[in-house]
Amino acid sequence: MTMMKRFRLIRQLSLAVIAFAMAEGVAHAGPDDSGYVVIDEDTGFPNVCDAPCYSIGKSFEFWLHDNLDNPEVSTFADNHTYVYRLEHLGGDSTIFVPGLIGFTLDVDDTKVTAAGHITGSTGIAPSATQILTGRVQWDFLTAPIADGETSALLYIHSPLLPGLTTDNIVGTHGQLSLDASGTCKGPFVAPPNDVCSLQVDKSACVVQPPDVPGDTCQGKVKSFCFEYTGLGCAASSNLQNPKKVRCIGGAAGEDPVSIIVVGKKKKRWGWKRGWWGKKKRKKTVFASESQVHVGDIICADAANAGKHTVGSQVYVKISNGTGGHHDILEIDKFHTSCSQPFDPGNQFGSLLMTSITTTVGTNTIPDPEVDGSECISEIDVVPGPHCEGKVTSLSLRYTGSDCASTMHSQNATKVGCWDAAVPTANPVRVIVGDSASSSSNWILDQSPVAGGEIVVVIPAGSQLKAVTGFWIKDAVTGALIQDGFFHTSCSQQLNLGDQIGSLQVFGMTTTNGGTVALGSDVEYTYTVTNPNPDQAVNVSVDDDLLGNIASGETIPANSSVDFTTNALIEIETTNIATVTGNAGPAGTTVCMEGTNSATITVAEPPDEPTVCTKKIASVLFRYSGPDRYGVTVEFIAKSFKNDPVVYGPVDLIGGVTVLSSAAENGYTIDGTAHGETDLGSKLTVRINGCDEILHTSCSAPFATDAPAPLNNPKGAPSSLWFVLDFAQKQ
Repeated sequence: MTMMKRFRLIRQLSLAVIAFAMAEGVAHAGPDDSGYVVIDEDTGFPNVCDAPCYSIGKSFEFWLHDNLDNPEVSTFADNHTYVYRLEHLGGDSTIFVPGLIGFTLDVDDTKVTAAGHITGSTGIAPSATQILTGRVQWDFLTAPIADGETSALLYIHSPLLPGLTTDNIVGTHGQLSLDASGTCKGPFVAPPNDVCSLQVDKSACVVQPPDVPGDTCQGKVKSFCFEYTGLGCAASSNLQNPKKVRCIGGAAGEDPVSIIVVGKKKKRWGWKRGWWGKKKRKKTVFASESQVHVGDIICADAANAGKHTVGSQVYVKISNGTGGHHDILEIDKFHTSCSQPFDPGNQFGSLLMTSITTTVGTNTIPDPEVDGSECISEIDVVPGPHCEGKVTSLSLRYTGSDCASTMHSQNATKVGCWDAAVPTANPVRVIVGDSASSSSNWILDQSPVAGGEIVVVIPAGSQLKAVTGFWIKDAVTGALIQDGFFHTSCSQQLNLGDQIGSLQVFGMTTTNGGTVALGSDVEYTYTVTNPNPDQAVNVSVDDDLLGNIASGETIPANSSVDFTTNALIEIETTNIATVTGNAGPAGTTVCMEGTNSATITVAEPPDEPTVCTKKIASVLFRYSGPDRYGVTVEFIAKSFKNDPVVYGPVDLIGGVTVLSSAAENGYTIDGTAHGETDLGSKLTVRINGCDEILHTSCSAPFATDAPAPLNNPKGAPSSLWFVLDFAQKQ
């Protein structure tokens, strides 16, 4: 059985237990201890199955007697509950996989007050439960647990506390006399006079990069509002081209101030005035306010100047409270045509954009109390291409690989790598320059850099140049190990995971693509609760993957304390936290440890669209226009225009209706069904006599998961037909 399959089964079993608990009306705290183990049959049966003939997944939960969530409370005072569930994971045979007919747990039977199964729990119920000398036995003789089935929830009541996972032996009894054994936590430790326990609740949240506002502006800007912050030019934060933005001076907290927002319109002289002399400039005032305090909101509206939009750029002048020209404190210039990023959250000097209204709609800054509180436990996967626009920063992971490991999609002439020495396991010095020449300007010089470490390359200017060179040297001797170069202008593909010698592209920020990376920073929070009447001392929190999180801590009685740590996560990861410590009046009572886990998942990358390379032979369309009822739709291909494909009368529901036919081999229209190799250069779609002509020769991109391209204007997206699938000319 593969590790991935076991992981999925573990996850399914955990979800099943949670679902049962919810169905039974259990509260939120959960068990005081839990675990999971797989038991493999290890002998096999000749000519029937090879070992393992079967594998059993066994989950374990422990509930203290006073845990209000206990699913099966004992009628005996101070008796704790042990709950087990078995799942048949299959076996290595196509002939016969033995079923499970029995399960035993070795215990001190004199300390077991009751055993059985939880009535109403899902799964196969045992035919009998017996408390025997030195063990508890559940029989499944009447209805064996078959491949893929689970048992009901099995329980034991005992005043004993759990020991280690190796203290109690378990046995599984399969058909064909195939038995297997393992170990498990169970009743083992006599409770001390003063029982104490510690609890840990663990969460894992993907650290969200700060929203980089400014990439959703659409249409033309009609008005915008901003907050006066008084922070000056140093506070600027936006994605506009530096050549389109300017901040002069700085308000430096001045309060109050006067603010005027203007556009400039150059007006040429007419024939009556001649073409000589200075050009006349006419100010267009969109807002003018005095006595503006830090925190005040100012709105600039094109309507204030009798205009429909504010134009391509504006100037904002901030002066002191008296407002004279000679008292100007700060001048801000920025682009407002949406050809440059412009959105709420953009900061231009002392101006923080709060809302923007365009011909498309209105955007405002989201409420951080609403949008910032959600814990995201899934890492997004951003499909390529990743280099879009210009590279403003580049994260490279040093892997210690030689040049033979180079893997990328750039033109072979755009990349070079040379090994001067055998790669070393010692720390290295990483140098990155703005060209392939050894005399280039160094952007980064970092040492020591260990294998797996990530270095961040930030250009001296606003973006990396077309070629970036690198040199890897021994951090101790300075001897050259490797050097090379690669293209970084985005005219050549540069994607996450690309490898150039010993450097792997781990992340990047580009002007049009934002920030992307192979992994995400995850913040782990461990909430440790001491429910005891005395303070807990020598409290230690450990993570099975991240190591010790805290040690030697003291937690007051009936209190909780949070501990946090961060880790870079790239793959689906489950971490288990364990808390230990002492309590009691003298701090000498060893508390029962608490455990909890958290999982970070990785989103499945979306399927990349298929783009045509040849003429279109067949296509499957989804209608995306306004709803229309009882219409007739004709698809008329140029290559067989006298043999149209007709649907109707049909109801066309926008975003829902998919037109297909068995006669067209499951497509909307298929040229091969009409004896043709393709549809021709264009496809006419006629709805109740009204035509729309689509382009199908592939001289304009034709792609899945995208609107069909129009024939005129060539390649423009159709507003009526969306391409779900297509086939090309063979």
